[in-house]
Amino acid sequence: MALIDAQKFYKDLEKGQLAPLYFLFGEEPYLLNQSVERFKYAVLTEGAVDFNYSLFYASDADVNVVRDAVETLPMMAARRLIILKEAQELTDKEWAELETLIETPVDSSVFVILASRVDKRKKQIRLLLDKADCVEFKKPYENQIPSWINYIAQSLGLTISNDAIQLLHKLVGHHLTEIESELKKLGDFVGGNRRIEMADVAQAVSRSKEENVFDFTKAIGENDRVKALEHLVHLLDQGQNEIGIISLVARHVRILLTLKRGAEEGLHGAKLAHYAQVPPYFLESYLDQSRLWTMKKLEQTLVVLSETDKALKSSPLSSHIWLENMVLKTCGSNSSYSLS
Repeated sequence: MALIDAQKFYKDLEKGQLAPLYFLFGEEPYLLNQSVERFKYAVLTEGAVDFNYSLFYASDADVNVVRDAVETLPMMAARRLIILKEAQELTDKEWAELETLIETPVDSSVFVILASRVDKRKKQIRLLLDKADCVEFKKPYENQIPSWINYIAQSLGLTISNDAIQLLHKLVGHHLTEIESELKKLGDFVGGNRRIEMADVAQAVSRSKEENVFDFTKAIGENDRVKALEHLVHLLDQGQNEIGIISLVARHVRILLTLKRGAEEGLHGAKLAHYAQVPPYFLESYLDQSRLWTMKKLEQTLVVLSETDKALKSSPLSSHIWLENMVLKTCGSNSSYSLS
């Protein structure tokens, strides 16, 4: 079997076109968990769920029990649904015990194996990719997050304003699971209103985890080298993704650049905020930062960020060296630093 496009996979489930074996993998737990819910809806029949559904976590599952569950005939239904999560935790011996099920899937069951990461060099993973219907759930791109926030809000029976979406994106970041969690909290916060506005996000959403990312990009915007380096250390200590850090800084710099261009065209107030796609709530702070930069320096900084992004993905040097170098090149003095 080849990899299946996620949209085709969703449509097949909706139509009840089911395969006996699936392998779903990717780094975004929200998408994996959402798929489990879709499988439940597609496979299980009301009144017989308890007889035909089994959920296992590889870290503490007995693979013999998993295999028995897959081979058991369904009761009062066409198929059983067996979910095995965290398959990346399986040992080679445990994978070997599942090989028969992978080589010859059981038609009376829908066996779904999920993993947050895969090593495609492993024999068992190659076998799965060959035999199972496979879907890779990649993390959404940064510019796709607002659409996801809107989608998740709708799935929770909520509506959300564009300003609120942008602020939530800013505060929570791009992890869909955390976005869903915050939207559930916001749903409780707004109660029967079911409409989320920016003020609700400002009051109800915790900034604790992403505060340092917010502070780091702001320190860059304020050209404060010392503060930026301090926040960078905290970010790396927290294990923040380096590529994600660069992505957020690039977004911040592009906002400053767009604001300068808009201001030069005579825009101000709400029109300028709309032009730069920033919440009016943050406009003055962004404008204060943009006044510290020239157009040329902002454009040069985007080049530096692009170079840093490439280096992080390809260089054997430690990532913190490249990130520190990026801060030194973009913030504060005009001194030139280079690793090359």
